[in-house]
Amino acid sequence: MSSDSVNADWQRRDLFKFIRYTMYVGGMYPLHYTRANKPGIITQLLAIIDWFYEKFSYFVSIHLLVLYICTTAMTYSSGNADLEGFVSCFMQTLIFTWTIAMQIYFRRVRPKLLNEIIEYINSKYQTRSAIGFSYVTMEGANKYSNIWMKTFCYCCYIGTIFWLVLPIAYGDKSLPLSCWYPFDYKQPVVYEIVFFLQSMGQITVAAAFASSSGFYMVLSILILGQYDVLFCTLKNVIATTYVEMGASMGELSNLQAAQSVTNAELGQYSYCVEEQTPLDQLLAMRHSRSCDFPTAFKRCFKRCLKQHRYILVALEKMELFFNQIWFFKIFERTLLMCLVGFVCVKSNTTNSVMRTASLGQYLLLIFYELFIICYFAELLYQNSQRCGDALWRSPWHLHLLDIRSDYNFFMLNSKRQFQLSAGKMYYINVDRFRRTITMAFSFLTLLQKMDARN
Repeated sequence: MSSDSVNADWQRRDLFKFIRYTMYVGGMYPLHYTRANKPGIITQLLAIIDWFYEKFSYFVSIHLLVLYICTTAMTYSSGNADLEGFVSCFMQTLIFTWTIAMQIYFRRVRPKLLNEIIEYINSKYQTRSAIGFSYVTMEGANKYSNIWMKTFCYCCYIGTIFWLVLPIAYGDKSLPLSCWYPFDYKQPVVYEIVFFLQSMGQITVAAAFASSSGFYMVLSILILGQYDVLFCTLKNVIATTYVEMGASMGELSNLQAAQSVTNAELGQYSYCVEEQTPLDQLLAMRHSRSCDFPTAFKRCFKRCLKQHRYILVALEKMELFFNQIWFFKIFERTLLMCLVGFVCVKSNTTNSVMRTASLGQYLLLIFYELFIICYFAELLYQNSQRCGDALWRSPWHLHLLDIRSDYNFFMLNSKRQFQLSAGKMYYINVDRFRRTITMAFSFLTLLQKMDARN
C-alpha cells in the first residue's frame, strides 16, 4: 500500500477463505454455511450435498479404521508376525482415529465456537493502524497466512498423492493402504471401488490434518497482524492526538523529530511493513482545533484499549478451541514420530525405496506440523508482552503530566501474558517442541531394542 492511499482503508476481505475450502474437503465445515441467509434452490441443494458428503466422509474414515483395528488385532495374534507389521498397522489406526476425532470435533462438538471465531475475526479486525507518522495494514499478515497455509496444505496433499501413486508404480494391483479385507479385493470392479474408497480416505486424512493445524496457523498469523496494527497505533498515539486536535505544521514537525529515534529500532513488527505518511497528508486530515490535548488523547487512546481488548478476546476464544486438541495431538504426534521413524528405518521389503521415501516425507511433515504448533504459540506469547514496549516508542515525555495515569493503567493491563496451553496441563512453546522430539526418539530407541530381542 503506497503513501498516496493512506486515507483509504485496506480492503476488508474474508481472511479464512482458503482454510474454509480445506475444511470442506475434510467434511469439517458445512458447504451451505456462507449461504445460510440466502434461502433458495442453490442453498437447499448445497445442504443436501453437504449432508451426503458428511456421512460419506464418516463412512470412509470409520470403515478404514475398523479394517485397521482388525488388521492390527490379527497381526498381533499371529505368532510369526514381526514388529514392523504390527507397528505399521497401529500407525494407520492412530492416523484414522485422529482424523475421525477432528471431523467430529470441528463439525459436531465445536461448530458454534468455530463459526464464532471466524465471524469475530472477520467482522472486527482493524484493517490498518490509526493515522500517524507511519502506518501498517493487514495486507502483510494476510499474505503470509496464505503462504504458510497453502505450503502446509499442499505438502499434506502431495504426501497423499505419493501414497496413491505407489500401487500404480508397482503395477501389481496392490492398494495404497495395506489392510485386511474379508473378501478378495482384486476382483474386477471390486478393486476399483476399494481403491476409490482408500483414495478418498487418504484425501480426507490430508484435509483433516491440514485443517486442524492450518486453521490454527492462519488464526495465529492474523492475530499477530493485529498486534502489529496495535503496536503501530500505540507508537503513533501522540501523533494521532495532534491530528485530532488540529496541530500546526510546526507542532507536527517537532513531534516527528522526537519520535523519529524509534524508526531505527528493528523487530517492531512480526509480519507487517511500516509505511511513512508525509506531513502534508497529516495536515490535510487534521481536525479543526476544537479540543485540548487531554480530551483528544483520551479519545485516541480509547481506540487502542478497544483493539487490545479485541485481541485478548480472540486469544481467549482460540485457547478455548485448541487447548483440548493440542493436549491429544502432541501425544499423538509423539507416537507417530516414533512409529513412522521405526517403520522407515526397519523397512527392507521389495520396492522399499519409494515406500521409504513416502514414509520419510510423512515424517518430515509431522516435524513441520509440530514445529508450526510450537513456533506460533511462542510468537503469540512474546507479542502479548510487547504492548508496553510499543507504547514507550511514542514521545510520551512531551506530555507526561497529561498522560501519566492512562499510561500506567495500560502498562498494568499489558502485562497480562497469553500462553497457549495443551488441555490446561502445560504450555505450548519452542521448548515443548524440543521435549516432544526427545521423547519420540526415546520411544523409537525402545522399539528398536524390542525388535532386536525378537
